[in-house]
Amino acid sequence: MKRLVPSLAVLAAALVAGPLQAQPLTREDLVQALAQRDRQIADLERRLADLERQRLAAATAPPITTLPATTAEAAAPAAAAGATDEEAELAALSRALVQRGGLVLAPWRAEFIPSFAYSNREVQGLALAPTPEGIPTVADQRLRNDQLRATAALRLGLPWASQVEVRVPYAWLRQSRTLGDGTQAVNTGSGLGDVELALSHQLFRERGWRPDLTAALSWRFPTGRDPFRARLAAVTPGSGFDEFGARLTALKSSDPMVFFATLSYGHDLAAKEPAGTIQPGDSIGLDLGAVLAVSPTTSMTFGLAQQFSGRSQVDHIGVPGTDTAAASLQLGFDRVLTPKLLLDLTLGAGLTRDAPDYTVQLSLPYRFR
Repeated sequence: MKRLVPSLAVLAAALVAGPLQAQPLTREDLVQALAQRDRQIADLERRLADLERQRLAAATAPPITTLPATTAEAAAPAAAAGATDEEAELAALSRALVQRGGLVLAPWRAEFIPSFAYSNREVQGLALAPTPEGIPTVADQRLRNDQLRATAALRLGLPWASQVEVRVPYAWLRQSRTLGDGTQAVNTGSGLGDVELALSHQLFRERGWRPDLTAALSWRFPTGRDPFRARLAAVTPGSGFDEFGARLTALKSSDPMVFFATLSYGHDLAAKEPAGTIQPGDSIGLDLGAVLAVSPTTSMTFGLAQQFSGRSQVDHIGVPGTDTAAASLQLGFDRVLTPKLLLDLTLGAGLTRDAPDYTVQLSLPYRFR
């Protein structure tokens, strides 16, 4: 600043000296020229001071960033939507547990569950087979059963930690019988299966050592075609019996896993058929496994499913060979596709001869909000 003032004074003197060489100036003209020079110098000093203050203010003040009005207005709804999506994603594990009967839906919340399941079972051994002359003989036999089942289910949450569910299946069946000499017989069938109605109630919530405990009662109606009244060797999707079922499921969490155990019981009512009064044996099931939360939107299930059925009776006489023990390993995968849609895939591998060799089931539960 001090260097600039003399320089301006020299410049002003030079400008004034030019005209002085051309013609002489009076004392009044010189006084006016000097006064104008002083005003210009003062104006320049004020501008320099203002620039210096602005530079210092810009160097010390924190940077301020502003959002456009449209962005600021959209920030609040976006945050609320993000919280809602996160809540839906974190519910992936609980939705997998609802699929397996360990939890119930919130009151008046509903789910529609379309599912498709395929199972295959093959048995090979010796059996009596008639020869072309009609004489029974022992021959090697291979039986193969293929089943494709589509099911539409609807769940509805009720007050007091309860839930009601209805399941309507439709099945396509194929059974082939091949003898060692190459002859083969194939039977197919399809139609509506047995409709099932279930009511569940959550008895306890997990607290300390006590697990979640959910109980369910079910009734299966013989809406499918009765196999005992069909033509000989026909395969039908119905059982022909009313069945009462009860189930108790316990859950115990150990982050990031949830262990479950399900004990079930089934009792079929006796029915009068052309062959006599038939009473299927009671069944007891035990499922053990765990659900692992791989991520907020993905979970995996590892389990062992077992079912033991007693001997059936015809006219109160037990039929040998009708008691079964079916066990299979199960691997499940659940993925939240959208906040409302869940992908549930289950693979099963049979461990005993009475269980299907393998099963594949795909479900797409859609939750209404």
